[in-house]
Amino acid sequence: MRRNDFLRLLMAAGAGLAVPVRAQNSIVIEPGENEVNPAFINSGPGFGNKLALTFDDGPSPGVTDRVLDELKKRDMRATFFLIGAKVDAYPDLAKRLVAEGHDVANHTYTHPRLSPMGDRAVEQQLSRCQDAIVRHTGVTPVWFRPPYGAFRKEQGIIASRMGLGVAYWSVDPQDWRKPGSAAIAQRVLNASQPGSIILLHDLHPMTADAVPTIFDGLLERSFTTAPFHSFVGSPYA
Repeated sequence: MRRNDFLRLLMAAGAGLAVPVRAQNSIVIEPGENEVNPAFINSGPGFGNKLALTFDDGPSPGVTDRVLDELKKRDMRATFFLIGAKVDAYPDLAKRLVAEGHDVANHTYTHPRLSPMGDRAVEQQLSRCQDAIVRHTGVTPVWFRPPYGAFRKEQGIIASRMGLGVAYWSVDPQDWRKPGSAAIAQRVLNASQPGSIILLHDLHPMTADAVPTIFDGLLERSFTTAPFHSFVGSPYA
């Protein structure tokens, strides 16, 4: 995707931006922490019937592998925002993600809240995660998602200097609250539409319990799930 086309897509997506008010562990997102700028997105193209499944906080043995098994059964693709320390701990699981055709992306090295941190500390979190993913998978991520969605607009320059676009979401079933697998699935299916970026976490067994119903429900609605490289492309290409 050419950069001019990408920016036009962002303008259309940003016009309907729903800013997350509260994120994991009831951390309040302050005004200005996730405002749209040219490297920030929260949805993809609204034409066609394509959307993105994204999973945060992995790789997690016993959960990520279950999600991968369900994706493989249906020949579906997703994008996984990985924690660098967990990639170092479970490199074989990270390698499996890439081997099975999924996109891998940056979710920092230790999952801190970035908004109150200094530039150098933020850069270290991103670069250490990049290094871990490249070292174990051979893939250099071009997308990044801030933990808790907490990232100030002016911090965007740090990500852009590293060639990273900043990806938020438009569908959040709050699976981290563990509301039950049926509730997680229903929330996703009720809110999904063309262009949606669905946020899930391959950290909780309850999410793994929910994904068969989610995946089948999306397919029944004729949605095509696409990894980021074919959904929104590269942020700076």
